[in-house]
Amino acid sequence: MPVAILGSTLTSVVAAPPVGASPGLQPLRIALDFTANVNYLGIYAAIQNGYFAREGVRAVIVPYAGTPAETLLESGQTDLGLTYPPDIPAYRASGLKYRAVAALTQTNTVALAVLASSPYTSPAQLSGKLYGGFGVQSDPAIITTIFAKLGVEHPSFRQVTLNATAYQALAAKRVAYTSVFGGIDDVTAELQGVKLRTFPISRYLGAAGSFPDDAYVATDHEIATKGDLLRRGLAALAAGYRYAAANPAAAERILLADNRTALAHDARIVQATGDATAPTFVNAAGQWGQMSAADFAGITQILAKAGLFKGKAPPPATADFTDALLAPLPPPGTSGPP
Repeated sequence: MPVAILGSTLTSVVAAPPVGASPGLQPLRIALDFTANVNYLGIYAAIQNGYFAREGVRAVIVPYAGTPAETLLESGQTDLGLTYPPDIPAYRASGLKYRAVAALTQTNTVALAVLASSPYTSPAQLSGKLYGGFGVQSDPAIITTIFAKLGVEHPSFRQVTLNATAYQALAAKRVAYTSVFGGIDDVTAELQGVKLRTFPISRYLGAAGSFPDDAYVATDHEIATKGDLLRRGLAALAAGYRYAAANPAAAERILLADNRTALAHDARIVQATGDATAPTFVNAAGQWGQMSAADFAGITQILAKAGLFKGKAPPPATADFTDALLAPLPPPGTSGPP
């Protein structure tokens, strides 16, 4: 199995090839943005099923260590990272030359969430209430925009940074509301006995809420100098995510087997969240990774209106992504790799 798992230290990402790794495979470092979860079904399916090896690539997984993809990319610690798409225009405006190279999902499932037992039946009621977040710089702009669209005259946003899972903070009534990824956080919460009421942001933002939940990113320099490696790596990932979308149970078993320590007691959660999430990996045509300027244009305008660019001109939406490295659509009737 052509994969190497690195330690959490950021001082080095050089690792010896794993036992049994095929010689001559070119390493591609992929930094995870969180602990093992079903967003990575496509990665581990591509490793286990030999899609990376078929492309002449050895996937080197940089495990989650709480360090943003932007920091890892800027310091040369990874080739590919995962990030929240609304962060991309803000970071580009601040000087980091990077962009999305593939969407992890083809739909936006992000939602504001409250306890189902709470009195809140509309996001408008949450203005001025305490929000539990994780330091995402676009949250204030997105959430106050939702308040304004619902007729709140003077939107107010208050937040605290959480050090626990969002649903646990809600259950403990430390915060009034938070943000969740549909199919993952809400499903996990319900399995743990916490029922949520959710308000999908795309319902209120329209086209501005069309961005994918997560995106693979690379620096402009890497795209220019390692374009062939990235292209082959993304082809393997595309095959892996298509496999996971068509065979969620098999992909879930692979994820569990490759992360026995981290997921030893979470098989039920992996199955439930994997079944809910896998269909979002591909579009109606069976494509994975696709993006468009519309996915970034609306959110960029929201951030600009909120002053996130500090007087600078926001980057054009076309600078935030490229689809030039994506694999072509597989032949009709093909659910796995082409």
